[in-house]
Amino acid sequence: MNSVPADAKSAIRAEWKDAAPLWKKWYEKLSAQSRAATDLVVQGAELAPGQRVLDLASGTGEPAFSVAKVVGLKGHVVATDLVPEMLRAARDLAKRQGLTNMEFQAADAEKLPFPDHHFDRVTCRFGLMFFPDVQKALREQLRVLKPDGRISYVVWGPPEENPLFSTMLGPFLKHVKIPPPPPDAPGVFRFSDESKLADTIRSAGFRNVQTNKCRVPWPWPGPPEEAWLATSELAAPFKKIIAALPPHKMSKVVNEVVSGIATFYDGKNVNFPASIVAATAHT
Repeated sequence: MNSVPADAKSAIRAEWKDAAPLWKKWYEKLSAQSRAATDLVVQGAELAPGQRVLDLASGTGEPAFSVAKVVGLKGHVVATDLVPEMLRAARDLAKRQGLTNMEFQAADAEKLPFPDHHFDRVTCRFGLMFFPDVQKALREQLRVLKPDGRISYVVWGPPEENPLFSTMLGPFLKHVKIPPPPPDAPGVFRFSDESKLADTIRSAGFRNVQTNKCRVPWPWPGPPEEAWLATSELAAPFKKIIAALPPHKMSKVVNEVVSGIATFYDGKNVNFPASIVAATAHT
């Protein structure tokens, strides 16, 4: 697959730029909700104090923050993202947490601005499936990793095992028709098949590739109405679907969404189950 044209990447930046302040707004609750996924990335990286780590698609900071805490003051974490505004929010949140062993740099994963053999580890949480030219991005990671370096990723598992998405979007899709994406197009479920993910990583030149589908909790710490509000503000790729709904249908559809979310609510948390695929490999 060829690289996406620069103007398309500009569109991606614009789409997520507007969402950046909202990701910062919801950071604490989103961080709690996604803790199990963050832990899988950290565990899979097999980190040690003093290591230099590159985190891709860092967004507003996780898992880069968690990685920074493990590698310690003698280690160093470079958090990167295609969207500078996301990193601006991450920088502010890092200061709030007292993390001083980090730097933040806007970067295209397909053309990393770092020298060869510079990092011990590369981490990425829910970003790989959105890289337009995955092979190019993986080869860049091979280039910047040291010999016997290690990657650790998580991506979303199959849609039928992630009711978060069907609950939030299903009512909208009854009224808004979207064409199926082209084969291997960037998207949430691009690597939900763990064998496809393993083959993709292996074909780029990594060795000892291991993938594992994991069922994890995905609890939103608040009521259903808040869970819907946060998702509607955070999910930049879904905003076009939401906006395409005729205004006179909005209230009814949102009520249907909130009612669906409520079936997972225990009075404190919205306890969505989640299926994600973890992957590790060596250079």
